[in-house]
Amino acid sequence: MTLTRRQQTEQKIMQALEDQICETGMMGVGVNAIAKRAGVSKELIYRYFNGLPGLMLQWMQTQDFWTGKSSMLLDDKAETRSPQQLILTMLNAQITALASNDALKEIRRWELIERNDVSAQLATRREKAARTFIDALTSVNDDEDADLAAMVGIMLAGVLYLSLRSKTETHFLGVPLRTEEGWDRIQKALIQLSASLPEPLKEQSLESLRKQSPDPS
Repeated sequence: MTLTRRQQTEQKIMQALEDQICETGMMGVGVNAIAKRAGVSKELIYRYFNGLPGLMLQWMQTQDFWTGKSSMLLDDKAETRSPQQLILTMLNAQITALASNDALKEIRRWELIERNDVSAQLATRREKAARTFIDALTSVNDDEDADLAAMVGIMLAGVLYLSLRSKTETHFLGVPLRTEEGWDRIQKALIQLSASLPEPLKEQSLESLRKQSPDPS
């Protein structure tokens, strides 16, 4: 499909944003710098994206797992898989999304240390998408002793931390952070950790568990 002139310009601007992040980190990101790198006027960025917040939100929609792709875990095919399988798929997708995307890692690192209008909007949108995912799984969990949100949160936070830590450290507790061997070990550890989920969440499909859950109405 042939892109319109506007679509081509939007792609050029988003690529300029990505290149700027990789070159300078978030401290060097601004409308003027991006416009100069893209070879467009800053007024065009405001017209197309409503400024830097809109530009970053649109870029994240194409790059970040939770803001762009998380719905794939709750489609019709997801119903045939167990909650454990869905959780591991989500965690592995997070690893893949961050592994070769330096700009995305830089943004996630920036969100951890600074809260402003842009980072707050990114975090809010990601939390909303993540809650949709975890609430769907929590709704079929009958084990009151298993805090599914906290369990998944710890695993997800570990994946994020280790991914971001790989920029400054080659190892964490002796586990390589920049090699396939290291991440294979981490993924195996996630399987072991998820084995502590209640048995029905490991053995039964989401569809089957939904049918067993009492009707909230």
